[in-house]
Amino acid sequence: MKIGFVLDTTLDSDAGVQQVFKGLGRFLLKSGYDIRFLVPPSKDEGEFKGKIIVFGKQIIIKGNANTIPTVIGSGSSEIKKVLAKEKFDLIHVSAPFSPFLGGRVLKYADCPIVSTYMIYGANFLFRFFARFLRIPLREAYSKIDTFIASSDAAKDEAEEVIPGNYTVIPHGVSLETFSTKNVPLEKFDDDKINIFTVGRFEKRKGVSYLIRAFAKVKADFDNVRLIVAGDGPLRDDLHSLVKELKLADVHFEGYIPEKLKPRYFATADICVFPAVKGECFGIVLIESMASGKPTIAFANEGYRYVLRNIPELLVENRSVAQLRAKILTLIEDEKLRRKLGALCMKEAKNYSWENIGGQIINVYKKLLSSG
Repeated sequence: MKIGFVLDTTLDSDAGVQQVFKGLGRFLLKSGYDIRFLVPPSKDEGEFKGKIIVFGKQIIIKGNANTIPTVIGSGSSEIKKVLAKEKFDLIHVSAPFSPFLGGRVLKYADCPIVSTYMIYGANFLFRFFARFLRIPLREAYSKIDTFIASSDAAKDEAEEVIPGNYTVIPHGVSLETFSTKNVPLEKFDDDKINIFTVGRFEKRKGVSYLIRAFAKVKADFDNVRLIVAGDGPLRDDLHSLVKELKLADVHFEGYIPEKLKPRYFATADICVFPAVKGECFGIVLIESMASGKPTIAFANEGYRYVLRNIPELLVENRSVAQLRAKILTLIEDEKLRRKLGALCMKEAKNYSWENIGGQIINVYKKLLSSG
């Protein structure tokens, strides 16, 4: 089976869309399937060398609590030539998509099409724009055979933006990459309790709430440090907040590449993810959970879905007091930390690529057999 992945975003990023389709791509290649990425300009190297076909130019628009990429300059004739040459058995597109790449690929494709909805927390302007695009994208939408959403929250929004009969299939995680076998970073491997978070420094990710909670934790328990990985527009504001609170033992690590992330999880005693909105799932949560770490999170829609079977790790959205209390409880009770870490690791097994990828392959096979 030959599958074409269509993304309106470059592969040269570790954002959620890329993580999902790269992870699925690895699993499919390992399982003996052939894949191609149809994307804006991306580096054709590494594990996907020779499997990347580029079109047009990527631009970024504001449409979520985050940002949304799209493509311009992808010509119809070029797309037709690629589809004729590659002869895909099936197309799998990341949605929402633009009329310029995703829309044109679907328009000219003559094979079954699967769509996975990847955005959540769209603002009014984006919803209005998405409804407007139903007109030029009507033909493309009509050719989608199967609709996938990563969670119940994503499904509810997806049905409004791109109407269809959605199946919920969560995102996957590599249990080989994220596990308890990884080695902690030497510079943090001491007797201090390590609290770790990673994510983009933007308002919706809520890092300031964690810093304020850590200040209150530090007042009660000094032998603790906060390790913060990531970068973004609020970098200077977060550094200033730490200075304002006169906080010691806060380590800003900057952007960390994906290959180093497992070691940071191995270094952590407790992981905290304080995003307040805009999360349809929570890939970083299942990475932390697969690493065997007790994983505290604000109760936004996506994180509630991931931690629905371990609700004691959820904290009321934006509550610094509850976040402080939850962290202190785990600091003071090593036995509870180990117990919740084990529960997290057990739960993460449900999201292994063998399980999630297997579900997606079943969708592919069912679609092809019915055609």
